[in-house]
Amino acid sequence: MELLIETVDVEKVIAEVRATVEPLVARNGNGLVVKSAEQLGTMQTDATKVRQMLLNLLSNAAKFTEKGTVTLEVERVHDGDGDQMIFRVSDTGIGITPEQMARLFEAFAQADASTTRRYGGTGLGLAITRRFCQLMGGEVTGDSTPGSGSTFTIRLPVSSRGARPNRPMSQ
Repeated sequence: MELLIETVDVEKVIAEVRATVEPLVARNGNGLVVKSAEQLGTMQTDATKVRQMLLNLLSNAAKFTEKGTVTLEVERVHDGDGDQMIFRVSDTGIGITPEQMARLFEAFAQADASTTRRYGGTGLGLAITRRFCQLMGGEVTGDSTPGSGSTFTIRLPVSSRGARPNRPMSQ
Protein backbone atom coordinates (compact mmCIF):
# COMPACT_ATOMS: atom_id res chain seq x y z
CA MET A 1 0.00 0.00 0.00
CA GLU A 2 1.27 3.44 -0.87
CA LEU A 3 0.84 6.74 0.88
CA LEU A 4 -0.26 9.82 -1.01
CA ILE A 5 1.55 12.50 0.99
CA GLU A 6 0.13 15.98 0.67
CA THR A 7 -0.21 19.13 2.74
CA VAL A 8 -3.39 18.68 4.76
CA ASP A 9 -5.32 21.38 6.63
CA VAL A 10 -6.18 19.50 9.84
CA GLU A 11 -9.15 21.70 10.72
CA LYS A 12 -10.66 21.06 7.28
CA VAL A 13 -10.27 17.27 7.70
CA ILE A 14 -11.96 17.47 11.11
CA ALA A 15 -14.86 19.46 9.63
CA GLU A 16 -15.30 16.90 6.82
CA VAL A 17 -15.19 13.96 9.25
CA ARG A 18 -17.66 15.71 11.55
CA ALA A 19 -20.14 16.33 8.73
CA THR A 20 -19.90 12.68 7.67
CA VAL A 21 -20.23 11.14 11.12
CA GLU A 22 -22.82 13.39 12.80
CA PRO A 23 -25.86 11.53 11.38
CA LEU A 24 -24.37 8.19 12.41
CA VAL A 25 -23.67 9.42 15.94
CA ALA A 26 -27.20 10.80 16.26
CA ARG A 27 -28.75 7.49 15.17
CA ASN A 28 -28.36 6.00 18.69
CA GLY A 29 -29.41 9.21 20.42
CA ASN A 30 -25.81 10.29 20.99
CA GLY A 31 -24.29 13.72 20.97
CA LEU A 32 -21.05 14.53 19.17
CA VAL A 33 -18.52 16.83 20.80
CA VAL A 34 -15.50 18.06 18.84
CA LYS A 35 -12.71 19.76 20.77
CA SER A 36 -9.66 21.01 18.99
CA ALA A 37 -6.80 23.25 19.93
CA GLU A 38 -6.58 26.53 18.11
CA GLN A 39 -4.22 26.76 15.17
CA LEU A 40 -3.76 23.07 14.46
CA GLY A 41 -2.10 23.98 11.21
CA THR A 42 -1.19 21.52 8.51
CA MET A 43 0.27 18.03 8.27
CA GLN A 44 2.29 16.31 5.57
CA THR A 45 0.28 13.09 5.44
CA ASP A 46 -2.22 10.98 3.53
CA ALA A 47 -5.53 12.80 4.08
CA THR A 48 -7.68 9.92 2.86
CA LYS A 49 -6.13 7.52 5.36
CA VAL A 50 -6.41 10.01 8.22
CA ARG A 51 -10.11 10.50 7.40
CA GLN A 52 -10.66 6.73 7.23
CA MET A 53 -8.98 6.15 10.59
CA LEU A 54 -11.09 8.83 12.26
CA LEU A 55 -14.27 7.52 10.67
CA ASN A 56 -13.42 3.99 11.85
CA LEU A 57 -12.96 5.14 15.45
CA LEU A 58 -15.94 7.47 15.47
CA SER A 59 -18.31 4.96 13.88
CA ASN A 60 -17.25 2.33 16.44
CA ALA A 61 -17.84 4.80 19.26
CA ALA A 62 -21.27 5.65 17.86
CA LYS A 63 -22.19 1.98 17.39
CA PHE A 64 -21.32 0.97 20.95
CA THR A 65 -22.87 4.01 22.66
CA GLU A 66 -26.57 4.67 23.21
CA LYS A 67 -27.93 7.99 24.45
CA GLY A 68 -24.44 9.08 25.36
CA THR A 69 -21.59 11.18 24.08
CA VAL A 70 -18.94 10.61 21.45
CA THR A 71 -16.02 13.03 21.66
CA LEU A 72 -13.25 13.81 19.18
CA GLU A 73 -10.33 15.78 20.62
CA VAL A 74 -7.47 16.98 18.45
CA GLU A 75 -4.23 18.62 19.53
CA ARG A 76 -0.77 19.26 18.20
CA VAL A 77 2.07 18.47 20.59
CA HIS A 78 5.82 18.78 20.42
CA ASP A 79 8.01 16.08 21.86
CA GLY A 80 11.55 14.87 21.30
CA ASP A 81 10.55 13.26 18.00
CA GLY A 82 9.11 16.45 16.50
CA ASP A 83 5.53 17.67 16.23
CA GLN A 84 2.80 15.09 16.61
CA MET A 85 -0.92 15.33 15.92
CA ILE A 86 -3.05 13.58 18.55
CA PHE A 87 -6.58 12.46 17.68
CA ARG A 88 -8.53 11.09 20.65
CA VAL A 89 -11.97 9.48 20.26
CA SER A 90 -13.86 8.82 23.51
CA ASP A 91 -17.31 7.48 24.18
CA THR A 92 -19.62 6.79 27.09
CA GLY A 93 -20.59 3.40 25.68
CA ILE A 94 -20.42 -0.21 26.79
CA GLY A 95 -16.64 -0.37 27.21
CA ILE A 96 -14.56 -3.53 26.98
CA THR A 97 -12.38 -5.62 29.25
CA PRO A 98 -8.56 -5.63 29.10
CA GLU A 99 -8.69 -9.17 27.67
CA GLN A 100 -10.99 -8.03 24.86
CA MET A 101 -8.84 -4.94 24.22
CA ALA A 102 -5.78 -7.15 23.72
CA ARG A 103 -7.46 -8.72 20.64
CA LEU A 104 -9.22 -5.72 19.14
CA PHE A 105 -6.47 -4.62 16.77
CA GLU A 106 -6.33 -8.06 15.10
CA ALA A 107 -8.10 -8.48 11.76
CA PHE A 108 -11.62 -9.91 12.07
CA ALA A 109 -11.51 -9.63 15.87
CA GLN A 110 -14.28 -8.19 17.98
CA ALA A 111 -14.84 -8.13 21.73
CA ASP A 112 -16.76 -11.42 21.71
CA ALA A 113 -19.41 -13.37 19.80
CA SER A 114 -22.31 -11.69 21.61
CA THR A 115 -20.96 -8.26 20.59
CA THR A 116 -20.77 -9.39 16.97
CA ARG A 117 -24.36 -10.67 17.09
CA ARG A 118 -25.74 -7.54 18.72
CA TYR A 119 -23.75 -4.81 16.96
CA GLY A 120 -22.54 -6.40 13.73
CA GLY A 121 -19.41 -5.38 11.89
CA THR A 122 -16.48 -7.23 10.40
CA GLY A 123 -13.80 -6.55 12.98
CA LEU A 124 -11.57 -4.83 10.41
CA GLY A 125 -11.86 -1.14 11.34
CA LEU A 126 -9.33 -1.16 14.17
CA ALA A 127 -6.94 -3.48 12.33
CA ILE A 128 -6.98 -1.15 9.31
CA THR A 129 -6.56 1.89 11.55
CA ARG A 130 -3.55 0.29 13.22
CA ARG A 131 -1.90 -0.58 9.90
CA PHE A 132 -2.49 2.92 8.51
CA CYS A 133 -0.97 4.43 11.66
CA GLN A 134 2.08 2.19 11.35
CA LEU A 135 2.41 3.02 7.67
CA MET A 136 2.48 6.73 8.52
CA GLY A 137 4.97 6.32 11.37
CA GLY A 138 2.37 6.65 14.12
CA GLU A 139 0.44 4.50 16.55
CA VAL A 140 -3.04 3.85 17.86
CA THR A 141 -3.81 2.82 21.42
CA GLY A 142 -6.97 2.04 23.32
CA ASP A 143 -8.17 2.25 26.89
CA SER A 144 -11.52 1.17 28.21
CA THR A 145 -13.58 0.50 31.31
CA PRO A 146 -16.47 -1.96 30.97
CA GLY A 147 -19.75 -0.11 31.39
CA SER A 148 -18.11 3.32 31.22
CA GLY A 149 -16.78 3.70 27.69
CA SER A 150 -13.61 3.65 25.68
CA THR A 151 -10.93 6.00 24.42
CA PHE A 152 -8.83 5.37 21.33
CA THR A 153 -5.88 7.62 20.59
CA ILE A 154 -4.12 8.08 17.25
CA ARG A 155 -0.69 9.71 17.40
CA LEU A 156 0.77 10.71 14.02
CA PRO A 157 3.86 12.66 13.09
CA VAL A 158 2.99 16.04 11.58
CA SER A 159 5.23 15.02 8.70
CA SER A 160 4.80 11.46 7.40
CA ARG A 161 7.46 12.03 4.75
CA GLY A 162 9.84 9.73 6.62
CA ALA A 163 7.34 6.86 6.60
CA ARG A 164 7.84 3.91 4.29
CA PRO A 165 5.19 4.55 1.60
CA ASN A 166 5.71 1.29 -0.28
CA ARG A 167 5.51 -1.03 2.73
CA PRO A 168 2.91 -3.76 2.10
CA MET A 169 0.06 -3.86 4.62
CA SER A 170 0.56 -7.61 5.16
CA GLN A 171 3.86 -7.09 7.02
